Amino acid sequence: MKKSLLSFAVLMMGAALFTACSNDDDTPELKKVDVSNGMFVVGSGNKKANIDGNVSYIDYQVGAVTANAFQKANGKSLGKTANYIVEYGSKLYIVVDAEATIWVCDKNTLSVVKQINTIDLLGEKDGVSPRAAVGENGNLYVTFYGDSNNGGNGIVAAIDTVNFAKQTTYTVGSYPDGLTIANGCIYVANSDYGNCENPSISKIDLGSGKVEEIKDEVITNPMQILTLGSDVYYLDYGTYDASWNQTGAGVRKITASGEVTKVVDGTAMCTDGKKVYTVNAPYGAAETTYLIYDAATGATTSWNPEGIFSPAVIAADPVTGNIFIVSYQENPETGYPGYALPSYTNQYDAQGKFVKKYENTATGPISVVFNTDIKYVQ
Repeated sequence: MKKSLLSFAVLMMGAALFTACSNDDDTPELKKVDVSNGMFVVGSGNKKANIDGNVSYIDYQVGAVTANAFQKANGKSLGKTANYIVEYGSKLYIVVDAEATIWVCDKNTLSVVKQINTIDLLGEKDGVSPRAAVGENGNLYVTFYGDSNNGGNGIVAAIDTVNFAKQTTYTVGSYPDGLTIANGCIYVANSDYGNCENPSISKIDLGSGKVEEIKDEVITNPMQILTLGSDVYYLDYGTYDASWNQTGAGVRKITASGEVTKVVDGTAMCTDGKKVYTVNAPYGAAETTYLIYDAATGATTSWNPEGIFSPAVIAADPVTGNIFIVSYQENPETGYPGYALPSYTNQYDAQGKFVKKYENTATGPISVVFNTDIKYVQ
């Protein structure tokens, strides 16, 4: 027993000495912080002008744009009608509708890791027209028009992000587009291609695999969808008359209990995690307005970002809170938006003050994602 106690005493003395030495160590403690390095802008291109889909990169550190960044990194084209880009882990996933392709790229270099041919992966019926994607639990969840063109339904496919194999598929509504994850479920905007006959929001329970359809009279043409807190917000394009004048576009909120309400007008939207920012530029309207919906108070305010000719995409940097608006430039020959010309992107701080203009961003801008990372600092 004495021997055991002696050994314990020696052990404790050593621990005390070690602790004393550790206290003398002046090495500063490192803190983990989120950083944002730049923004990728995806353009669908322009079929009429024979311009392929394209990616531009805005580098905050040098304040410059790398146009056609995907082609420069890989020596090949992205393909026709790129539609969406998402960051998940260390990779970027670029969805190209007309090519039935998902490009998997290293987010730091844009070098291709894998080209997923979605028809090879899912078959000719389900694998056509990939639209949007979101990453969760080691899977990439992707919407596909699938059999919608034949009067059937679309699907959401779960693709493993390690071996890129199909995990499972879920049958959803007609012409599914945007999707988001909230409350353990995937919410899918089924646009019905603007036909207004069978639009809906699909709710996929990731635990049970059960799919529920949410239908409401205010759901007419849902396209984009995002999560804010425990609620889901989707962008409804509304309806078009015979002259293509657009009415009824706006952002609707879906609560966790399934209640659907319209909260603010808009034809494009984003969130900074607290508020929903919208561009309201209905086709055929005489003017464009910019609105901010505060999710906490329910209040709506307006702002007037300078220097925007024809807005296409609005996005909020999740780290800095800065707002970016990607705009078509004016065609000098017609005075109308130059759909076959490179876009430009304006940056505003969280208070709406103009920061910087970036020229020569993507042609046919349609989707953006921020190049975020984690760093350790003193």
